Amino acid sequence: MIGGLQDMLGMPPELADQPWQLVFRLQPPGWVLFLMLIMCLLVAGWGYMRLRGGRPARIALAATRCLALLLVIGLALQPVVEWPRERQEPDGVLILVDRSRSLMVRDERGPDGERRSREERVREILKDPVWDRIRASHPLHWFGFSGTTTPLGDPTTPPTVTGSRTLLSASLQEAMRSMEGRLVGSVVILSDGRSQDAIDPALMALLRREGVSVFAMPLGDPQGSADRSIVEVEHPQRAFAKDHVPVQVTLSAPGPVRVMLRDRASGQVLDQAEARKDADGRLRVSLTGRHPGQGNMQWEVVLDPMGGDADPGNDQRTIDITSVDRPIRVLYLDGRPRWEFRYLRNILLREEGMESSIMLLSADRDFAQEGTAPLARLPVTAEEFAPFDVIMIGDVPSGFLDAERQRIIREQVARRGSGLIWIGGERSTPASWEGAPLEDLLPLRGSLDLPRWDEPILLQPSTEANRLGLLMLGDVQTPWPEELGVHAEPWARLEWAQRIDADHLKPTAEIWATADRVKSDGASEPTTIPLMLAMRYGAGTSVYVATDETWRWRYGRGETLQERFWVPMIRHLARLGLRTDPGQTSLVIEPSTCATGQPVRITVDGGGRILVDEVVVEARWKDGVDVREIRLRAEGDGRFGGTWAPEREGGWTFRITQPRLDGLDEASLQVRSEDAEARDTTPDHGALSILARDSGGAIIPPAEIGSLDRRLPMKAVTIRQPIQMPLWDRWFIYAMLASLLAIEWLGRRVLRLA
Repeated sequence: MIGGLQDMLGMPPELADQPWQLVFRLQPPGWVLFLMLIMCLLVAGWGYMRLRGGRPARIALAATRCLALLLVIGLALQPVVEWPRERQEPDGVLILVDRSRSLMVRDERGPDGERRSREERVREILKDPVWDRIRASHPLHWFGFSGTTTPLGDPTTPPTVTGSRTLLSASLQEAMRSMEGRLVGSVVILSDGRSQDAIDPALMALLRREGVSVFAMPLGDPQGSADRSIVEVEHPQRAFAKDHVPVQVTLSAPGPVRVMLRDRASGQVLDQAEARKDADGRLRVSLTGRHPGQGNMQWEVVLDPMGGDADPGNDQRTIDITSVDRPIRVLYLDGRPRWEFRYLRNILLREEGMESSIMLLSADRDFAQEGTAPLARLPVTAEEFAPFDVIMIGDVPSGFLDAERQRIIREQVARRGSGLIWIGGERSTPASWEGAPLEDLLPLRGSLDLPRWDEPILLQPSTEANRLGLLMLGDVQTPWPEELGVHAEPWARLEWAQRIDADHLKPTAEIWATADRVKSDGASEPTTIPLMLAMRYGAGTSVYVATDETWRWRYGRGETLQERFWVPMIRHLARLGLRTDPGQTSLVIEPSTCATGQPVRITVDGGGRILVDEVVVEARWKDGVDVREIRLRAEGDGRFGGTWAPEREGGWTFRITQPRLDGLDEASLQVRSEDAEARDTTPDHGALSILARDSGGAIIPPAEIGSLDRRLPMKAVTIRQPIQMPLWDRWFIYAMLASLLAIEWLGRRVLRLA
């Protein structure tokens, strides 16, 4: 019989001895089936109730009709023969391993009490035998994460930590999306919890909906890492001999830290200071070094941790600066002997390492022009203007410089990198320069007839000036003197200044200082109105100072404040355009450090050796694989320049590839990420606790890693995959129906029921 049924159904031989059952694909409620049965009985009984004939015969034929009706209903419900099949799908465990740079902080303790990094603790955890026990009952899915997730091939040897930021919530969401179609019961996170994004409520809703529990292993010292590190060092690549070279250091530290600048060869400390927070909240310090002669200077910035450090490996940074043994040459032109001119002239005359030529254009023919290198007349040709590193223009009418001289100065700034300083005046500057060739070098546009302030003001440096180490008129601990700040002394007020509309600045203009209004009651009111502007123009920089009253600061401290205002600015502009010696070719990247996406200027000084129209510079990333080609255009006078914005953080090395020249040094650039992981390496165990608690998981201390397999829940599911063979399309079913109908018809004919 079984064999006959197997043949009729076309059953595979391997299912012949397996248990089976008859089921219907359509399963209406029980009350519907009961009504169908009653209807079949009523229809069958009603058809034979009033017919003449024997009672047993009529009952038999009615039963036959009822069976036929029930068979039709059964076919409508799609009957199948089913062989049950089930399988167990184990719940997978998703493991996220932090790969951000904060894991390099050494705030973990080893078995013998020695300090070690969080990364060392992670590698120890990954080699624990608990993972083999978990793998016996749960599939393991390994991912490394920082800003994004990356599958880990061999979890016992994860890749080196390089992530510049951590996005825990986004990484967990990305990992969950990659597991779509697979059962995940638990997530294990190995991290210090430090993240730049908050836990997304949508992520928590997804974890609860899917029944996924998070088990977190917090890394690092929950009291905060004691890591003090150097985040960034900004310095000029070239400087003059006897120049005071500024070095700006940005730090990451939980508390006070002292920074030293020292000569690497001799170990001599050139400068030292304690870092302090700037207005933007970053920890910075400005140091100054000086080199007596010509040649390369190799200095190092070193942290004095003052009480221990979690990671001494990031406490030192080496910098290289090329020194050129010649004085800074300054040309100062003014229209009349105003107070600012008189005292600024004295500063230029006595400043060591500067050679000044000072001309008062309103003087009589017998007026003796001054300076350490006085001029008999105003320069006329480009060759006569060429020696000057910085040109200062005071309250001079534009007519005193003919159009040809102005074009020469403009080209010298754009092509040779000379600096230009404008000192505003109530008579001529900048009003008389509107429409003149040198108007292009003013960092403002629109009407140049600037109104004056109606009340006294106080000059306040901007964050950009602090970053460049400029306008630091105070001491190390207080870069901006209190006498010039909110509680300024009366002598600190500038009684005359020009009011610059911030909407009239040129797109590339930078604000170096703003004006604070001094009200009638003596209180100061901060504003965002510029008082000092700087603008890059070709290879050089132009600065506009909208006041000529810094001489008033003499009443407070003699010439000290005024000297600290002007001298670093002049030296800064001179360094930006510093050229190599004749016959030498140089490659300079300014600034030497920058953020991702921030343009840097690349300058090649041919020194008379390059006679082509274009120079190609190759930028190579630290891995040696990522190589970029940058083309520099000729700017005249044997100089080539261009800008480039790095999109990848890390160390870049530059070299000239076309034309090919021998004996050229390479230049370097350090690119940082604005989301630098090293800025704050304090663990955030609280975020991990919230994530574990709200998902129904738990915090597993690293020391208790051996208990993880017992604490993970079992969320395996049983999946039914029965084998079904339909009956509604089998011939013998319809043969049965036809037989029942034929039996009823024949019975009615034989019994002659009417």
